[in-house]
Amino acid sequence: MRRAVTGLALLLTVFCHDRTHAQQRPPANDEKVLHEAAVAFVDAYNAKDATALAALFGPEARVETADGTVVVGTEQIKAGFEAAFRDEPEGLISLTMDSLTFLTPDVAVEQGATEFFPDGDTLTSRSKYLVVHLKNEGRWRMVSARSLGEETLSNYEHLRKVQFLLGDWIDEDPDSVVESTVRWEEGKNFLVHEFSVRRGRDAVQKGTHRIGWDPQAKRIRGWVFDSQGGFGETTWEEVEGDWFVKSTGTTPQGENLSATRVMTPDGDRIHVRIIDRVAQGRRLPDIQYTMVRKPPAPRAAAATAPQQEGSR
Repeated sequence: MRRAVTGLALLLTVFCHDRTHAQQRPPANDEKVLHEAAVAFVDAYNAKDATALAALFGPEARVETADGTVVVGTEQIKAGFEAAFRDEPEGLISLTMDSLTFLTPDVAVEQGATEFFPDGDTLTSRSKYLVVHLKNEGRWRMVSARSLGEETLSNYEHLRKVQFLLGDWIDEDPDSVVESTVRWEEGKNFLVHEFSVRRGRDAVQKGTHRIGWDPQAKRIRGWVFDSQGGFGETTWEEVEGDWFVKSTGTTPQGENLSATRVMTPDGDRIHVRIIDRVAQGRRLPDIQYTMVRKPPAPRAAAATAPQQEGSR
Protein backbone atom coordinates (compact mmCIF):
# COMPACT_ATOMS: atom_id res chain seq x y z
CA MET A 1 0.00 0.00 0.00
CA ARG A 2 2.87 2.41 0.76
CA ARG A 3 4.20 1.92 -2.75
CA ALA A 4 0.78 2.66 -4.22
CA VAL A 5 0.35 5.73 -2.07
CA THR A 6 3.85 7.02 -2.77
CA GLY A 7 3.17 6.53 -6.48
CA LEU A 8 0.11 8.68 -6.00
CA ALA A 9 2.23 11.33 -4.33
CA LEU A 10 4.85 11.21 -7.06
CA LEU A 11 2.27 10.88 -9.75
CA LEU A 12 1.01 11.95 -12.69
CA THR A 13 1.01 10.24 -15.97
CA VAL A 14 -2.04 10.12 -18.09
CA PHE A 15 -4.06 8.32 -20.60
CA CYS A 16 -4.05 10.72 -23.47
CA HIS A 17 -5.62 9.92 -26.84
CA ASP A 18 -4.98 11.69 -30.15
CA ARG A 19 -1.68 13.15 -29.05
CA THR A 20 -0.83 13.51 -32.75
CA HIS A 21 -3.17 16.47 -33.02
CA ALA A 22 -1.47 19.76 -33.68
CA GLN A 23 -0.84 21.88 -30.63
CA GLN A 24 -3.37 24.65 -30.19
CA ARG A 25 -2.35 28.17 -29.34
CA PRO A 26 -3.03 28.47 -25.59
CA PRO A 27 -5.74 30.93 -24.61
CA ALA A 28 -4.53 34.04 -22.88
CA ASN A 29 -3.29 33.41 -19.35
CA ASP A 30 -4.12 29.66 -19.35
CA GLU A 31 -0.51 28.54 -19.66
CA LYS A 32 0.37 30.65 -16.64
CA VAL A 33 -2.56 29.19 -14.70
CA LEU A 34 -1.39 25.61 -15.32
CA HIS A 35 2.19 26.41 -14.32
CA GLU A 36 0.82 27.93 -11.12
CA ALA A 37 -1.27 24.78 -10.57
CA ALA A 38 1.91 22.66 -10.70
CA VAL A 39 3.47 24.91 -8.07
CA ALA A 40 0.29 24.68 -5.99
CA PHE A 41 0.44 20.87 -6.18
CA VAL A 42 3.98 20.78 -4.79
CA ASP A 43 3.20 23.36 -2.11
CA ALA A 44 0.07 21.52 -0.98
CA TYR A 45 1.86 18.18 -0.86
CA ASN A 46 4.77 19.55 1.13
CA ALA A 47 2.30 21.27 3.50
CA LYS A 48 0.48 17.89 3.93
CA ASP A 49 -2.79 19.50 2.80
CA ALA A 50 -4.83 16.65 1.29
CA THR A 51 -7.91 18.84 0.87
CA ALA A 52 -6.03 21.37 -1.26
CA LEU A 53 -4.53 18.56 -3.35
CA ALA A 54 -7.88 16.94 -4.02
CA ALA A 55 -9.28 20.30 -5.11
CA LEU A 56 -6.83 20.32 -8.03
CA PHE A 57 -8.56 17.25 -9.52
CA GLY A 58 -11.90 16.95 -11.28
CA PRO A 59 -14.76 15.13 -9.48
CA GLU A 60 -14.29 11.93 -11.50
CA ALA A 61 -10.53 12.19 -12.01
CA ARG A 62 -8.72 8.90 -12.64
CA VAL A 63 -5.22 8.33 -11.28
CA GLU A 64 -3.13 5.24 -12.02
CA THR A 65 0.03 4.71 -9.97
CA ALA A 66 3.25 3.04 -11.07
CA ASP A 67 2.21 -0.35 -9.66
CA GLY A 68 -1.13 -0.31 -11.52
CA THR A 69 -3.33 0.82 -8.63
CA VAL A 70 -6.23 2.96 -9.89
CA VAL A 71 -7.89 5.66 -7.79
CA VAL A 72 -11.05 7.38 -9.06
CA GLY A 73 -12.75 10.47 -7.67
CA THR A 74 -11.62 13.28 -5.43
CA GLU A 75 -12.67 11.56 -2.21
CA GLN A 76 -10.46 8.55 -2.92
CA ILE A 77 -7.65 10.80 -4.10
CA LYS A 78 -7.86 12.80 -0.89
CA ALA A 79 -7.86 9.60 1.18
CA GLY A 80 -4.79 8.40 -0.70
CA PHE A 81 -2.86 11.54 0.10
CA GLU A 82 -3.94 11.39 3.75
CA ALA A 83 -2.60 7.83 3.94
CA ALA A 84 0.65 8.97 2.29
CA PHE A 85 1.10 11.70 4.89
CA ARG A 86 0.50 9.26 7.75
CA ASP A 87 3.07 6.84 6.32
CA GLU A 88 5.59 9.51 5.29
CA PRO A 89 5.08 12.46 7.67
CA GLU A 90 8.43 14.02 6.71
CA GLY A 91 8.19 13.32 2.97
CA LEU A 92 8.68 16.15 0.47
CA ILE A 93 8.53 16.30 -3.32
CA SER A 94 9.84 18.51 -6.07
CA LEU A 95 8.48 18.78 -9.61
CA THR A 96 9.91 19.76 -12.99
CA MET A 97 7.47 20.43 -15.82
CA ASP A 98 9.12 19.48 -19.13
CA SER A 99 6.30 20.43 -21.49
CA LEU A 100 2.73 21.71 -21.63
CA THR A 101 0.76 21.02 -24.81
CA PHE A 102 -2.70 22.42 -25.58
CA LEU A 103 -4.60 19.90 -27.73
CA THR A 104 -7.65 22.18 -27.77
CA PRO A 105 -8.38 25.43 -25.96
CA ASP A 106 -9.92 23.35 -23.15
CA VAL A 107 -7.58 20.30 -23.04
CA ALA A 108 -3.90 20.40 -22.11
CA VAL A 109 -1.29 17.68 -21.56
CA GLU A 110 1.51 18.20 -19.05
CA GLN A 111 4.70 16.13 -18.96
CA GLY A 112 7.51 16.20 -16.44
CA ALA A 113 9.16 14.47 -13.50
CA THR A 114 8.79 14.41 -9.74
CA GLU A 115 11.43 13.67 -7.12
CA PHE A 116 10.74 12.23 -3.68
CA PHE A 117 12.56 12.97 -0.39
CA PRO A 118 11.00 10.64 2.25
CA ASP A 119 12.90 12.19 5.16
CA GLY A 120 12.65 15.72 3.76
CA ASP A 121 16.31 15.67 2.77
CA THR A 122 17.44 12.45 1.02
CA LEU A 123 16.47 12.06 -2.64
CA THR A 124 15.45 8.41 -3.14
CA SER A 125 13.40 8.21 -6.34
CA ARG A 126 12.36 10.03 -9.49
CA SER A 127 9.19 9.43 -11.50
CA LYS A 128 8.13 10.71 -14.91
CA TYR A 129 4.51 11.76 -15.34
CA LEU A 130 1.85 12.89 -17.80
CA VAL A 131 -1.32 14.73 -16.80
CA VAL A 132 -4.44 15.68 -18.74
CA HIS A 133 -6.01 18.97 -17.68
CA LEU A 134 -9.58 19.89 -18.63
CA LYS A 135 -11.03 23.37 -18.51
CA ASN A 136 -14.67 23.36 -17.42
CA GLU A 137 -16.72 26.44 -16.59
CA GLY A 138 -13.60 28.53 -16.69
CA ARG A 139 -11.56 26.36 -14.28
CA TRP A 140 -8.70 23.98 -15.03
CA ARG A 141 -8.53 20.64 -13.21
CA MET A 142 -6.61 17.40 -13.61
CA VAL A 143 -8.91 14.69 -14.99
CA SER A 144 -6.57 11.81 -15.81
CA ALA A 145 -3.12 10.97 -14.49
CA ARG A 146 -0.75 8.05 -14.51
CA SER A 147 2.80 7.49 -13.25
CA LEU A 148 5.29 6.16 -15.78
CA GLY A 149 7.36 4.32 -13.20
CA GLU A 150 10.07 5.13 -10.71
CA GLU A 151 13.83 5.29 -10.88
CA THR A 152 15.39 4.43 -7.53
CA LEU A 153 18.30 6.74 -6.74
CA SER A 154 19.30 5.68 -3.22
CA ASN A 155 19.34 2.45 -1.23
CA TYR A 156 17.52 4.40 1.47
CA GLU A 157 14.38 3.89 -0.62
CA HIS A 158 14.56 0.17 0.22
CA LEU A 159 16.11 0.30 3.68
CA ARG A 160 13.68 2.78 5.18
CA LYS A 161 11.23 -0.12 5.42
CA VAL A 162 13.26 -1.36 8.39
CA GLN A 163 14.01 1.97 10.00
CA PHE A 164 11.78 0.95 12.92
CA LEU A 165 15.06 -0.54 14.16
CA LEU A 166 16.65 2.87 14.68
CA GLY A 167 17.55 3.76 18.24
CA ASP A 168 18.88 2.19 21.41
CA TRP A 169 17.40 -1.11 22.60
CA ILE A 170 17.74 -3.43 25.58
CA ASP A 171 16.71 -7.02 26.32
CA GLU A 172 17.21 -8.36 29.83
CA ASP A 173 16.78 -11.76 31.43
CA PRO A 174 18.08 -13.21 34.71
CA ASP A 175 21.32 -14.37 33.08
CA SER A 176 22.31 -11.64 30.64
CA VAL A 177 21.63 -8.22 29.17
CA VAL A 178 21.73 -7.52 25.42
CA GLU A 179 22.07 -3.89 24.39
CA SER A 180 21.78 -2.70 20.80
CA THR A 181 22.17 0.55 18.92
CA VAL A 182 20.99 0.97 15.32
CA ARG A 183 21.89 4.06 13.31
CA TRP A 184 22.18 5.21 9.73
CA GLU A 185 25.58 5.34 8.14
CA GLU A 186 26.29 8.61 6.33
CA GLY A 187 24.35 8.68 3.06
CA LYS A 188 21.74 6.24 4.42
CA ASN A 189 22.94 3.39 2.22
CA PHE A 190 23.51 1.15 5.25
CA LEU A 191 22.09 0.63 8.71
CA VAL A 192 24.73 -0.15 11.33
CA HIS A 193 23.64 -2.35 14.24
CA GLU A 194 26.10 -2.54 17.14
CA PHE A 195 25.36 -4.97 19.95
CA SER A 196 26.87 -6.19 23.20
CA VAL A 197 26.08 -9.03 25.58
CA ARG A 198 26.80 -8.72 29.32
CA ARG A 199 26.62 -11.21 32.13
CA GLY A 200 26.73 -9.31 35.35
CA ARG A 201 29.37 -6.65 34.83
CA ASP A 202 31.32 -8.68 32.27
CA ALA A 203 30.99 -8.05 28.54
CA VAL A 204 31.05 -11.50 26.96
CA GLN A 205 30.48 -10.52 23.34
CA LYS A 206 30.30 -7.49 21.10
CA GLY A 207 29.58 -7.24 17.42
CA THR A 208 28.45 -5.27 14.39
CA HIS A 209 25.64 -6.06 11.96
CA ARG A 210 25.73 -3.99 8.77
CA ILE A 211 22.41 -4.01 6.88
CA GLY A 212 22.20 -3.01 3.23
CA TRP A 213 20.41 -3.51 -0.10
CA ASP A 214 21.58 -6.23 -2.49
CA PRO A 215 20.87 -4.84 -6.00
CA GLN A 216 21.42 -8.23 -7.67
CA ALA A 217 19.22 -10.32 -5.39
CA LYS A 218 16.77 -7.38 -4.96
CA ARG A 219 16.53 -7.87 -1.23
CA ILE A 220 17.81 -6.57 2.09
CA ARG A 221 20.90 -8.37 3.36
CA GLY A 222 23.18 -8.11 6.38
CA TRP A 223 26.74 -8.99 7.34
CA VAL A 224 27.59 -9.82 10.98
CA PHE A 225 30.98 -9.83 12.71
CA ASP A 226 31.53 -10.45 16.42
CA SER A 227 34.42 -9.69 18.77
CA GLN A 228 35.27 -13.37 19.23
CA GLY A 229 35.95 -13.96 15.54
CA GLY A 230 32.59 -15.29 14.41
CA PHE A 231 30.82 -14.02 11.31
CA GLY A 232 27.63 -14.54 9.35
CA GLU A 233 25.07 -13.24 6.86
CA THR A 234 21.37 -12.39 7.06
CA THR A 235 18.57 -12.05 4.51
CA TRP A 236 15.41 -10.08 5.20
CA GLU A 237 11.81 -10.54 4.08
CA GLU A 238 8.59 -8.87 5.22
CA VAL A 239 5.51 -11.07 5.61
CA GLU A 240 2.25 -9.41 6.72
CA GLY A 241 3.99 -6.89 8.94
CA ASP A 242 6.53 -9.30 10.45
CA TRP A 243 10.17 -9.36 9.38
CA PHE A 244 11.76 -12.78 8.85
CA VAL A 245 15.54 -12.53 9.16
CA LYS A 246 17.27 -15.74 8.12
CA SER A 247 20.85 -16.02 9.32
CA THR A 248 23.75 -18.36 8.69
CA GLY A 249 27.10 -18.10 10.43
CA THR A 250 30.34 -19.65 11.54
CA THR A 251 31.70 -19.64 15.09
CA PRO A 252 35.39 -18.98 15.87
CA GLN A 253 35.72 -22.76 16.27
CA GLY A 254 34.41 -23.39 12.76
CA GLU A 255 30.94 -24.60 13.72
CA ASN A 256 28.01 -23.81 11.44
CA LEU A 257 24.98 -21.97 12.82
CA SER A 258 21.61 -21.08 11.29
CA ALA A 259 18.34 -19.63 12.56
CA THR A 260 15.36 -17.48 11.59
CA ARG A 261 14.56 -14.40 13.65
CA VAL A 262 10.92 -13.23 13.41
CA MET A 263 10.57 -9.58 14.45
CA THR A 264 7.21 -7.91 15.10
CA PRO A 265 7.47 -4.11 15.51
CA ASP A 266 5.19 -2.74 18.24
CA GLY A 267 5.94 0.93 18.85
CA ASP A 268 8.78 1.15 21.36
CA ARG A 269 8.98 -2.63 21.52
CA ILE A 270 10.03 -5.32 19.09
CA HIS A 271 8.78 -8.83 19.84
CA VAL A 272 11.27 -11.44 18.69
CA ARG A 273 11.00 -15.18 18.09
CA ILE A 274 14.08 -17.17 17.07
CA ILE A 275 13.03 -20.37 15.32
CA ASP A 276 14.68 -23.10 13.23
CA ARG A 277 17.86 -22.88 15.30
CA VAL A 278 20.49 -25.37 14.17
CA ALA A 279 24.09 -25.72 15.41
CA GLN A 280 26.38 -28.34 13.89
CA GLY A 281 23.38 -30.32 12.68
CA ARG A 282 21.63 -30.25 16.07
CA ARG A 283 18.19 -28.68 16.45
CA LEU A 284 17.98 -26.16 19.31
CA PRO A 285 14.84 -24.95 21.11
CA ASP A 286 13.07 -21.78 20.01
CA ILE A 287 13.60 -18.53 21.92
CA GLN A 288 11.23 -15.62 22.55
CA TYR A 289 11.99 -12.19 23.99
CA THR A 290 11.08 -8.52 23.65
CA MET A 291 13.44 -5.68 22.84
CA VAL A 292 12.50 -2.41 24.54
CA ARG A 293 13.57 0.99 23.30
CA LYS A 294 15.62 2.85 25.87
CA PRO A 295 14.11 6.14 27.02
CA PRO A 296 16.05 9.30 26.13
CA ALA A 297 18.82 10.18 28.54
CA PRO A 298 17.73 12.80 31.09
CA ARG A 299 18.74 16.31 30.24
CA ALA A 300 21.71 17.68 32.07
CA ALA A 301 20.86 19.68 35.14
CA ALA A 302 20.36 23.33 34.46
CA ALA A 303 23.50 25.41 34.85
CA THR A 304 23.84 27.17 38.15
CA ALA A 305 22.31 30.61 37.99
CA PRO A 306 24.92 33.37 37.76
CA GLN A 307 25.81 34.94 41.05
CA GLN A 308 24.41 38.32 41.80
CA GLU A 309 26.69 41.21 41.22
CA GLY A 310 29.06 41.69 44.17
CA SER A 311 28.62 38.16 45.56
CA ARG A 312 31.58 35.81 46.07
